[in-house]
Amino acid sequence: GGVEWPITYRQEEGERAELLREFGVVAFTAMLYPHKPGMARWLNDWAVDFARRTPGCLHTSTLFPEPGAEGLVRDAVEAGARVFKAHVQVGAYDPADTLLDGAWGVLAEAGVPVVIHCGSGPAPGKYTGPEPIARVLARHPRLRLVVAHLGMPEYEDFLDLAERYTEVR
Repeated sequence: GGVEWPITYRQEEGERAELLREFGVVAFTAMLYPHKPGMARWLNDWAVDFARRTPGCLHTSTLFPEPGAEGLVRDAVEAGARVFKAHVQVGAYDPADTLLDGAWGVLAEAGVPVVIHCGSGPAPGKYTGPEPIARVLARHPRLRLVVAHLGMPEYEDFLDLAERYTEVR
């Protein structure tokens, strides 16, 4: 969206993980997210390997609205995924898409947290904001969502959702 966002951490994976440890971080995630069908599976495969070879990294997985999403999520949970990542803005998808309904159900039942970027900052997307998330939570009230960046700029609406749904952070 025309916002300059320079990457300042160009070190290799091992160096970045070591830097986190030097900061006192004892556990971290691999925040990965797909932006088209077919990416979630290979990102999840990469994440399993990365967590296995990187001390302190929690097994992280992701999802995308596509046929088979529920099975992909179930497989990841059964393989030990500790956290999921979803990025509505980058993925340009509706989190309330019916293709994700079963996947959200698996995550709600398993109690696996989902870090989700769904606020409209820094630039709104077609599916960003609290309304799509409210539709997901109406169907899956026990879904453990961690709304990244307080859902900025709609933080008040996301705080309202956190008050209504006990598993929203």
